[in-house]
Amino acid sequence: MMSEKVVDIVRYLNSRVKKNKTIRSVLIMCGEHCNRIGLGEKKLLDYVIQLASKMDAPVAATGNTVIELKERGVNARKMFAAETVFYLKYSWREELGLSEKPEVVLLMGYNRDILKSIVSALKGAGVDTVVLDNIEIEEATFSLYGLSFQEWKENLEMIIKAL
Repeated sequence: MMSEKVVDIVRYLNSRVKKNKTIRSVLIMCGEHCNRIGLGEKKLLDYVIQLASKMDAPVAATGNTVIELKERGVNARKMFAAETVFYLKYSWREELGLSEKPEVVLLMGYNRDILKSIVSALKGAGVDTVVLDNIEIEEATFSLYGLSFQEWKENLEMIIKAL
C-alpha cells in the first residue's frame, strides 16, 4: 500500500502530464550519489533512468552520471548543479530539449547541504522541487525521508509504477 507521501508525489507528478501523455514540464537533476547508492540489486541511477523514461523527462546529469545515462538511451546532458540552477533562475535555454523553463525539478543523488542550496535557489525562482533522496528538505514541494533503505526502494518503485 502506498504511503500518503507517495500518493501525494504521484498525484502531483501526474498532474503535470500533458495531453500526449508525456511530462514535459519536469527536469530531473541527477547527482553523483546516484552512482554510489545501491538499493538492493539496483543503483539509484537505475531509478533515475526509469523515471526519465516513464516521464519522457530530460536529465541534467551532474557528477559522472552522464556516461551511463547516455549509454542507456536517456536524454541527458552533463551540467554542473550551479549551472542548471542559474539557467532555471535567470535565463532558461533549450539546453535539454525543453522549449520552456520546467515547472518542476526532481532531484536525486545529492547530499543534504547541496539539496538545501538547490531547493532554496529554485524556490526563489518559482520552480517546484521533488526530492526523492531519503532526506528531509523542508523547503521542497515534496520530499521522501525517514525511510529504511528497503522502504525507500519500495517507495521509488511505487512512484515509478504509478506514473
